[in-house]
Amino acid sequence: MKIENENTVARVQALKVLYPVLIITVVTLLYTTSIDLYTQKYLGLSNLSIIIFLIIAYLFFYVYHIAVKTSYIFFSDENSRIIIRYYPLRPLNPKKCSIEIPKNQFYKFSIIKTNLREEVVVYQKMGKQISKYPSFSLKGLTKEEKDNLITTLEKYSKEID
Repeated sequence: MKIENENTVARVQALKVLYPVLIITVVTLLYTTSIDLYTQKYLGLSNLSIIIFLIIAYLFFYVYHIAVKTSYIFFSDENSRIIIRYYPLRPLNPKKCSIEIPKNQFYKFSIIKTNLREEVVVYQKMGKQISKYPSFSLKGLTKEEKDNLITTLEKYSKEID
């Protein structure tokens, strides 16, 4: 099975670019036309309050995706290995990670849930030693993709938490 959330990643990245363009367009319209007379009369909002609202909404959207660690995720178990590749959608130097575990060495996984995040940690058993890999966020996956990933990992787990 393959799971890849490139459509979600593309949508989030496009919105990160589109929102500033929208804000600049609205600011340009507010200061080059007489639309501010209508916004003041019918909405009761000044130019400054509209601009501040749009900027705060954009910053909330941007910081939200950083806080929940929205990530690109690629998962495959089609060969003799379980392959997980991921990187967070943060602005500067996202650390790209790749985990490749032979199916017979996959030991277990655990899900860590906090208020904003839901992350998975996978473990590999080599001989008597158990290795823990860095966690990756499930936030960029749809509910169906998340369920499929968890079901697949449960299938290969030798120990379930």
